Amino acid sequence: MANDPIEEVEEVAGEVITTLRDDLLGGDGFLVVLMLTILAVIVIPIDNAFRGGSVVTMLTTGLLVLTALSRSKVSTRLRIIGAVIVAVSVVLAAVSAIADIHPTVTGQPEHDKLMIAAGALTYCLLLAMCFPAILRRTFAHRRVTLNTVSASLAAYLLLGLIFMSIYRFVNIVDGPFFVQTNINGFTYEYFSYVSLTTVGYGDFVAATDAGRALAMFEALVGQVFLVTIVALVVSNLGQERSSMRRNATGSGAASAAEPSG
Repeated sequence: MANDPIEEVEEVAGEVITTLRDDLLGGDGFLVVLMLTILAVIVIPIDNAFRGGSVVTMLTTGLLVLTALSRSKVSTRLRIIGAVIVAVSVVLAAVSAIADIHPTVTGQPEHDKLMIAAGALTYCLLLAMCFPAILRRTFAHRRVTLNTVSASLAAYLLLGLIFMSIYRFVNIVDGPFFVQTNINGFTYEYFSYVSLTTVGYGDFVAATDAGRALAMFEALVGQVFLVTIVALVVSNLGQERSSMRRNATGSGAASAAEPSG
């Protein structure tokens, strides 16, 4: 006797709900990390929107970092280091907001410039801690699932934030980074993701060879990451790691057996 279609739909819906719940709330769930990464990207434009915008940005990034490190099963020492850097970053952002220090304003006093540089550096360190941790955990999954895809996409989006923080840091210590002068905090994020995706609108241009080299490097890293790691994960969705190895071995053997002429 054929199964009731309604029961089949309910069974599939139950599996989907269970999977989403595990990816959001489970100890190894990376869907929440992807959502927090997207949120971190979205909140960047509010940095200059109001006086405490940088605090909101750092709190969001801190939540992303702590969640990513927890989901990635890194050592307790690394989690403590991450928590300390998050705390320092939030304090620096709060002090800058209280003192009304704007990172994109030129001609800052030296002590203000040092504080801005420290804030940019800690932000970069936080993101740099997340990226390898997420990747390591991604390739530790025994089965490629939506969870694995979420982790690889979160790592890809983190690349844009990492390079954004590098551009901002370079501008602070050896600016200006752009030829154009009408810039704000969002300009760096916009330029970073335009470079990462190789869109290259050209409305903002790096002023030095070092800046152009960084933008070129980001474009190369972004494309290589997209067509290798993300493509590999998506193409093997639903497979076990052992099956992936057999497929790779089989493909390699088949290629070797093909006549060269």
